[in-house]
Parts: sequence; structure tokens; C-alpha cells
Amino acid sequence: MRAQEWWSSRGYAITGIVWSAVLVAALTFGFVSALRHMVWMFHMHRMVSPWLWGVIGVLGIALCLFWYRVGLGMASYRAQRQRVWMALAERLSPLPQSLPSSLSQLAEWHLASDNGERYALTWGLLRCHVAISHSLWDTLDPEARQAVLHHEAQHARVHDPLQQVILQVLAGALRPLGLGMVYQRYLVQREINADKRALAASQGDDLPLLTALQAAVGADTGMVSSVGLVGALEARLHYLETHESPLWPPSGLPIRLWMSLGAVLVTLTEGLLVWCHW
Repeated sequence: MRAQEWWSSRGYAITGIVWSAVLVAALTFGFVSALRHMVWMFHMHRMVSPWLWGVIGVLGIALCLFWYRVGLGMASYRAQRQRVWMALAERLSPLPQSLPSSLSQLAEWHLASDNGERYALTWGLLRCHVAISHSLWDTLDPEARQAVLHHEAQHARVHDPLQQVILQVLAGALRPLGLGMVYQRYLVQREINADKRALAASQGDDLPLLTALQAAVGADTGMVSSVGLVGALEARLHYLETHESPLWPPSGLPIRLWMSLGAVLVTLTEGLLVWCHW
């Protein structure tokens, strides 16, 4: 069970990294092989065929486009992080409640002043921070507060902000090949995993968590809450009702997987064929 929980919390980021590494390695191998063959043909004073120029051009563009979109995604994340920090920096105050060491060591905990927004969020790549709005905190009873604390603590425990950045950047670079679906699935599954922790902390009583969900969803909010993710709220309610996670994989993903595998095989085959002519 521990292994299953570990994989459920971290498997999507690992899948995204491995998936991307295999694709990029295949593209790089094909590109380098084609370049080596072109150099060999120049060395032998032979004419370079148009198809070889085409292969070099296509693979080179694909590699440049991948790294360009990775850089663009990282720049977008940095700008988003600065906007969030600027919005929260002057609104944070210490949490007015002492926490057990099992929670306090996981993150820096804050209350955030607000204008009626009810939200709780976790951010930070290395050292996580958790902010809970005054409006949400004041609305909840002690049991619901504990559910929120343990929910956000789970995000910090498995470094969900870091995993989200990794998958968000890679999904932006390789969305047509299925990583976009993996990223969307991760956004849903991480909320369910955090709800599991909150339920365990409440001895299986789902009322505190449902109370917190209702308080967050029912607010006129300007700050995006985690419950506002597309499909996440429905999946969380489904889990609380049935204790079953949504089915995986979603429709369409197997086709994207076969497309990715086909691209890898074609590129590797091309690279091997060209390499053998060196």
C-alpha cells in the first residue's frame, strides 16, 4: 500500500520526465546520426541527398522547438510566481494556532488577509509555504480547519508545487503527444491524494472536508482555489462518495501514446540506418 501511495503521489512527474527524456533522446540521436552522415558524405566528396537535408531540418526544428517551449514555460512560471508573491507578500501573517511538528516542519504556515475570498494554497519549489485566507479560516469549525491543514500538508509533503512546475513545463512542450492529458490527470489526482490524508486525519469522517469544500466553493472568490480546477471538484466529490478514483487512462490518451512510440521508433530507425552508413 505504501508503494502504491508513493507512486500515486509522484508517478505522474516521473512519467513526464521519463517520457520527455526518451523522446528528446530519440530526436537527439537521430539528429546527431544524420549530421555524422552528412559530414561523412562531405568528407568523401559525395553529394548530400535532399532527404538527408530534410531529416536534419525536421529533427533540428523539433529539438529547437522543444527547448524553446521548455524555456517559455519556465519563464511563464516565473512570472506567475512573482505575481502570486506580490499579491500575497504584504497580506501574510502567522497562523494563529500552534501546529504539531508533523505539520509545522513540512511548510511555512500563514494566514492571508483578503476581501472575502476563501482559499487555501501551497506554493514553493524547495521550501513550501501554505496560505489560508482569513475568510476561509474564520468560516470553518475546528474539525474543518484540521481537514484543510492536513489537505495542504499533503501537498507540501510530496512537493506538489515542484511536481506541477515540471509537468506544466513538459506538457506545454509535448502537449500533442499526450503529456497534456497526464498533466490534467495529475492535477485531479493530487487533490484526491490530499483528501485521503485529510480523511485519515479525521478518522474517516468526511463531514469536515465536505464543510471546507462547501465553504470554498460557495464563496465569491477572486483568488483561484484548488477546488476550482476543471474536473477536480467533481472527482473529489466522487471519491468522497465512492472512495474510488476516476478511471485512468482517459479516452484519447492511448492514441497519443502510440503516436509518441511511433515517433520514437521512426527516429531511432532513421538514426540507426544513417549511423550504419558512417
